[in-house]
Parts: sequence; structure tokens; C-alpha cells
Amino acid sequence: MSIQEYEWIECESKEINSYCGQKVNIPVTIRNIEKEKRTFKIELSMEFIQADSSIIWEMDFTNNDRGILQFSPDGDKKFEKKLELEGHAVREMMFTIDSPKGGSIGDSVTVRIRIASEDGIHSANFTDSIILKPVIIAVKTNVGKELEVATNLLNSDEKDLEERTVLNPTAKREIMAIMSPYELRGYFYLETMHPDRIPYLGRSMRNFKGVVEGAINIEEIQEQLTPKPAVAGLELGSFVELVKGPFKGEKARIMNIDHEKEEVTVQFIESAMLIPVKVKAEDIRVIESGKKQ
Repeated sequence: MSIQEYEWIECESKEINSYCGQKVNIPVTIRNIEKEKRTFKIELSMEFIQADSSIIWEMDFTNNDRGILQFSPDGDKKFEKKLELEGHAVREMMFTIDSPKGGSIGDSVTVRIRIASEDGIHSANFTDSIILKPVIIAVKTNVGKELEVATNLLNSDEKDLEERTVLNPTAKREIMAIMSPYELRGYFYLETMHPDRIPYLGRSMRNFKGVVEGAINIEEIQEQLTPKPAVAGLELGSFVELVKGPFKGEKARIMNIDHEKEEVTVQFIESAMLIPVKVKAEDIRVIESGKKQ
């Protein structure tokens, strides 16, 4: 990122990672440091790299009287505007670019902006590059139905791909990865290029409750995605339910924890069998922590 800050203008050159459908703001502040009224000319030109040249990027800006502007490799690539400022006046502007919802990984637009006073005294140039990348979002589900919804979404995505490849043989799946940490209840994470299409894939799906608006940085959830020992967090005396194996559904209490083998010894509490049984730690679900006993 390169910040150019002069007495008469503030602007910023940067490279921005964006996802499809995200709004990207480019702020500009222009000051007329002379006492006389002056005119400034704003020129924008765009250079595109994208898989589909018909995909359109849209732009809006402060006090726009022209309506939403559209740019693409096959269409307009330039924009000009004149701005009159009284002596010592200041104008703050915001250019907002909508990343196209139908973009592909690596699609990009380079926005070159030149601002100059018509009297030739002042001029400045800066460049912003917007690159489309996948995004991680959170999907909402009924508690305990995270894996069910994740599996159904994958199946829906596969069926959707089959339908889309009829018209577009190069179409790709919408879901790139699914991450469902065991500790996260009622949510799981999903990576995609097109977050707006996930609600469509989950339409009328049981236990699917929509998506959380906004992107998630991988750094925010890194700890949740790091594999942990199956016995991590287990405590002696905790009440558990067996979720796998021949004793599935039985309730029990943890009597011993073998950290090396990642096994626990449990005593059934609703069964006539009194002999403690060793099971894999991954085969149980904690109902009530031993701390509450």
C-alpha cells in the first residue's frame, strides 16, 4: 500500500483482495488551497484480467448524478468528471466498486485515477488493484445438525453443477471446502467464490438456517481448525453419551482417561452392565462436565 498525501489531495494506492459481491471503497479528498474558484478533472481508466470478458464491474461515487456506472473488457473502460471548488473548499469523495458476483478466482481490475487542476498547477496519479479471491463464510444450522447440513449442501452443489455444465462446460462447484469444528455448535465454515449462491443451494433444506453476512479471516478461526487430541477437554466424572460403536446411545460416566491411547474408561449409568468399558475418546459426546458434579 502506498499513501500519497499532499497539501491539496489525499489518496491511496493499494492492492485489495475481494470476493464476488463485495463492495470496495476508494476514498479521495481534494482541497482547493487557492483563494480563487478552481476546476479539477478526475479521470479513471480500468484494465481487466478475467476469465469471462462479459462480466461487468459496477461503480458508484459521491454525489453521482449519472446512475450506476458499468465497466467491462467488452464495454466502457474509462470515466471522466469535472469538479468545481470554491476557494479553500474541501471535497471528500468515495468511489465504490462492486466486485462482480459472477467472477472467477484471479479475476482482477486495475483502477488508475488521475486528478489534475485545469490551471495546470496540481496533478496526482494513483492506482488500486482489486483481485477476486475465495471467501470463508459461516453457515447457520440447527444445533447438532451441522454435519447433516454440510453433507446436504455438498450434494446440492453437485446437482447444481450438473445442471450448469449443460450451458457452461467449464462451470465449477460453488463449495470449495467445508470446515466443521467439533466445538462449534449451530454453525460451520464454508469456502466459496460466490457467497450469494449458498442460500440458493440450501433453499428448502431441513435444518439449514442461512448464512452469516460478511467474510471471516482464516486467522480468526485458525485455533478452531487445528486438530486437537480427542481427549482434550475431557474430565473425570463427566457424563457422556456414546455416539459410535455397539453401545451407541448409552449414557455413561468417565472413570479414567488414557491420554496416550486417546481412550476413556466409562461406567454405564442406565444399563445393567456394571463392568467399566474402554472406548475411543472420539466415540463419546460430553453431556455434562465433571466440574458441575
